[in-house]
Amino acid sequence: MILIVGGTGALGSVAAEKLLAQREAVRIMTRTPAKAEALQALGAEVVQGDLRDQDSLVQACQGVDAVLASAHSVMGSGSEASKYIDDQGHRWLIDAAKAAGVNRFVYVSALGAAPDHPANFFRIKYKIEQYLRKGGLSFAILRPTAFMESHAYMLIGQPILEKGKVTLFGKGKNPRNFVAAADVAHFAVMMLLKAEGSGEILEIGGPENLTNMQVVSLYEGVAG
Repeated sequence: MILIVGGTGALGSVAAEKLLAQREAVRIMTRTPAKAEALQALGAEVVQGDLRDQDSLVQACQGVDAVLASAHSVMGSGSEASKYIDDQGHRWLIDAAKAAGVNRFVYVSALGAAPDHPANFFRIKYKIEQYLRKGGLSFAILRPTAFMESHAYMLIGQPILEKGKVTLFGKGKNPRNFVAAADVAHFAVMMLLKAEGSGEILEIGGPENLTNMQVVSLYEGVAG
C-alpha cells in the first residue's frame, strides 16, 4: 500500500493515477475526501486526514509500505501557515511512518532548499530534508523547480486568458525554471517503487529558464 499525502494536488493526483495504472494499491489522505472521488473511482482508497492532526497521520500510515509526501503550504496563513503544514506536519508524518514500519518515504522538497535561503518556505524544506535523513527510514528527496501549473498558469496564464491582463511584481525579467507536475510525478513513482538504496536526491526541472515577461508573451500568443 502506498500512501499519498497531498494526493489531490497537481503532483499527487498524477502520481496516484500512474500507480493505479500499474495496479499498485494506493491510499489518498486528504482533508476533503470529495476532492478525491475521481481517484477513488479508479480504485484508490481515500481517508480523511490533516497534517495538523497528528492522530490522523498515525492512522493513515497503518499498513503502508511507502509514503509520498507532496503536500505543501506556500501561501498559507493562520492555521494553514507553512510552520504548521510544511514543518510540524511533515515531522509528524515522518514520525508516524517510522512508527508504522513504512519501508520507503519520498519527500517532495524544492530546488534551492537551504538553511540560509531568504524565503522561509525553502528554509523549512531544508529542515525537513535533514529531519528525514536522521529518521531511520529508507528515503528519497525530490527537488523540483517551480510547478508550471501554479507559478506559470495560475499566477500568469489564467488571468491573461480570462481577463486579458495580469499584474506582475517587479519588472518580470528574472529568469527561472518551470517544470510540469506530471514530469515530477514520473520520478516520484520511480522512487516509490525502487527496491533498493536510500538517500537519493533528484533535482528536477524543465528544459529552459523563462522570465515572467516571456511567460506573459507565450500566453498572450495563446489568447490571440
